[in-house]
Amino acid sequence: MVFYIARHELSELWRHKTLKILLPLLISLTLLVAVSHWQQQQDFIAVQQQWQQTNDEKWEAQPDRHPHRAAHYGAMVFRVISPLSFMDAGVNPFVGNVLFLEAHRQNSSQFKQYLSSHSYMQLGYLSGATLILVVWPLVLIALAYKSISGERQQGTLRQIISLGVSFRQMIVGKALAFLFISLLFLALVFSVAAIFLVMAAVEADVYVRFAMLFVLYFLYCVIWVSLILFVSTLSRANNQSLSTSLLLWLVMVVVLPKLAYAVAEWRYPLPDNAVFDIQTAQAVAKVGDSHDPDDPYFNDFREQTLKKYGVERVEDLPVNWKGLLMQEGERITSEVFEEQYGQLLNQIAKQNAWVSRWSLFSPFLVTSRLSNLMSATSYQQIRQYEQAAEAYRYQLIQSLNDLHINEVDMAHDNSDHRISKSHWAELAEFDYQPAKLDEEWTFMSSSAAMIVLWLLSLLAAIMVIRPKVTLV
Repeated sequence: MVFYIARHELSELWRHKTLKILLPLLISLTLLVAVSHWQQQQDFIAVQQQWQQTNDEKWEAQPDRHPHRAAHYGAMVFRVISPLSFMDAGVNPFVGNVLFLEAHRQNSSQFKQYLSSHSYMQLGYLSGATLILVVWPLVLIALAYKSISGERQQGTLRQIISLGVSFRQMIVGKALAFLFISLLFLALVFSVAAIFLVMAAVEADVYVRFAMLFVLYFLYCVIWVSLILFVSTLSRANNQSLSTSLLLWLVMVVVLPKLAYAVAEWRYPLPDNAVFDIQTAQAVAKVGDSHDPDDPYFNDFREQTLKKYGVERVEDLPVNWKGLLMQEGERITSEVFEEQYGQLLNQIAKQNAWVSRWSLFSPFLVTSRLSNLMSATSYQQIRQYEQAAEAYRYQLIQSLNDLHINEVDMAHDNSDHRISKSHWAELAEFDYQPAKLDEEWTFMSSSAAMIVLWLLSLLAAIMVIRPKVTLV
């Protein structure tokens, strides 16, 4: 009986013009997103490979020069875009994909930019997630809003139940019909995404993420189908069901996410980039200035170094004192930056925690967050990349400081002193490996639990509620 009802609902949908109009539009929109993504990816990959190669060649082609000058020459590292970015672009459109690494300074992404520009809305950049999380619920509303209310309004609900069909059978059958259509749409979007994955020759971990994304989006469709049928069951007429469903979409997908992030930014504001740089510089100055010969901290550091090597003057040290100064100065600036940056990250964590509480009222919010994580395009993955880049930057600069300490004679230490360029090729290259799925489960578990809670709540509500068949 359930499958008969589902088949009947599908045939009724096909007879009407709604599905025949929406289906070509969705196919066209999906292909448009695919073509746009393909062009952007090809352009980005070509530019990235060109500049990465140029950067590596320029670094190794440096002439004989002072190691501290090489440290200020710097290097660039590029972040590889996730192969699942077609499914969910995440924060990618709002952050840079290259970091410039240099001495005495840590460059980073603009957290405020992508928190305020994208996390609360998928409309800023078209991707598979935009189609599924934002557009598809509207399609489901157009198709399913009169599933129960229409039967009541036409007077057929009493007849169906009088024939011995239980309300549970009827609503499950109708739900299966809309979920079948949802599966077809998901299959279309994921088929396009699969082509990108095959062309990128990705690892098994990416395919696991790909499969989990399919399950996640299907559960999101189940939530919306359940919600629409629940509203249709409670509504006396089709217009009431349609207006209520559209209002829920507007609140859950547009208003609540935007309001949540707006309030989060108001409660836990982030400093502008210029303010952050000034605060960091002031914090470094409080500790010590390696370029100031009378700085108290580095006066103590000099005394400790002389005592360690058992000499009276820095000129008598077996290593270059200026190199030691640069090495210690780099350690201080890195520690202070991490401390200041940690305060900023703490504010971001508070913002995310505040927004997560609103997931109780919006399945879009929790699904969007989980989608970002599974697609490896979330704030957490950007932060992991920056941490790896900073670790590499610190290692690179300190390696150059080691060359300054051990390869440069202090008696002849000036900007004109040079060491062999063969040292540049000996320094380690940046090799960032994104975290595997099992390493990121701690970020996903709470969101996954929220999805399950939404599902169980709606399914329980539908199973409990009964329509008033006396209303015809």
